[in-house]
Amino acid sequence: MKNITAFTVLVIIILCARPVNALENYALSAIPRFGVLYGQAEEIVYPSLADYPGKGENDYLSQLLWDVKPVYYYGLDLDFSRENPMAGIGFCSTLSLKNAIPSVSGIMEDRDWAASNYNGLSDFSSHGNKTEEIFLLNTSAGISLPLWSFVLLKTQLSFSYARFKFSSIDGYGIYARYYSGARNARYPFTDNPTKRTFEGTEISYTQEWFIVSPAVSAGISFLENFYFELSFRISPAIVCLDLDFHKTRAIIFKDYLWGGLYLEPGAVLSFSINDRYAVSLETSYRHIFKTRGTAYKRNVTVTDDTGLFQTGNYFFSAGEAGAGLSLLDAAILVKIQL
Repeated sequence: MKNITAFTVLVIIILCARPVNALENYALSAIPRFGVLYGQAEEIVYPSLADYPGKGENDYLSQLLWDVKPVYYYGLDLDFSRENPMAGIGFCSTLSLKNAIPSVSGIMEDRDWAASNYNGLSDFSSHGNKTEEIFLLNTSAGISLPLWSFVLLKTQLSFSYARFKFSSIDGYGIYARYYSGARNARYPFTDNPTKRTFEGTEISYTQEWFIVSPAVSAGISFLENFYFELSFRISPAIVCLDLDFHKTRAIIFKDYLWGGLYLEPGAVLSFSINDRYAVSLETSYRHIFKTRGTAYKRNVTVTDDTGLFQTGNYFFSAGEAGAGLSLLDAAILVKIQL
């Protein structure tokens, strides 16, 4: 009986000790980062075939391009993985947070092909662009698998959230004149168009992305202290929500978009100073295209330079819209094992 009791106690001790010993092979690291973003956000409006019978369903009625050229950011990563990933198969996870520094970041351009009697450009405006906000969150978890003593493979499931907020600054516009006849008929864009200038914020735009994707990477350690890794993410599991306010037109557009394709290749080069500290250079390129869905709009009354009064409680259908994003990310990171 005493032997059975002792054996039971020993089994309990071993079972309790095993997770502790397993966790001793893992480490949590904090990774401050500073980087720069360079690219462009895209907003698209597709034509109603009833209003524009000469256009195709994939033609553009309107396209707005918002520069991110460049925008600097700061951030923090948290990494939980094996202390020595080359020692064996293991769990790996990362949480990454990035927050942009608001700044003027290039230009914003708005183009329309809104003439029913020809397919060429009908309206154009150009403005300065201020990036009010960029917030990026990425989290991933999966397994790492060493091959030989210097190659490491990782396969993970990743979730990404991104929020962009832009405002136009001053600018000018050129608009083809209307003439009586067919609905939305215009004179050619080069035929004595209407011109005007803008002061302050004419258009503001917010874009939010939600993406779930697989992530794979392959890395190689060399010269004892160096590690180089290539990664790739791809997914059609995309949802985008955006909000577009036009001051002069006194209208708000709200879009619910989904699908398309998300691609993000990346690379990182790391130098380990010692067992606790490492410095890395990282770059990635995020490209999202063909995301498409339903647009809604609501008329508003602008009360002053910064405010507006909503004249109705509901948005109503405004056809189809789309969105895209191209973003290069380059950063320097310092890894600190806690």
